[in-house]
Amino acid sequence: MLKKFALLLFFCAAPFAAHAAKGAPDVLGSWVGLSNSAIIGAGQHHPDGGENEIRFKRVEFTLTIDRQEGRNFSGMFATTSHQEAAVGAFAADLKSGVMADMDGQMSFRLVGKNRMEMCYTHTGASYPSKVAACNELVRK
Repeated sequence: MLKKFALLLFFCAAPFAAHAAKGAPDVLGSWVGLSNSAIIGAGQHHPDGGENEIRFKRVEFTLTIDRQEGRNFSGMFATTSHQEAAVGAFAADLKSGVMADMDGQMSFRLVGKNRMEMCYTHTGASYPSKVAACNELVRK
């Protein structure tokens, strides 16, 4: 009976152990894509708006990830008007996770080896804008 229990445990735990041993995918490199952005006001990446003006824009963003250690990574998030440092971490599924820059948060999901979906928000009182945006990024 003990043998059967041990065998059952092995077969149940093996997929989880293999998943944990695999490690996070390599996300180093430059990821580029157009955002679908909803903005109130003017901000660093969307400087051309009035104080309470609501706008919908498509802006090219580049996320350059230059450092990765296990499930954690860092790099720069940039448009033609501004760039800022960003940090990120993979969730346990090793496909999704979160990122943060100086004024907002992003959630992301890898949908292929070189494709990432990312959504961003910031609503901080210390910034003149509010932003909700989603991007489809491709690694170049």
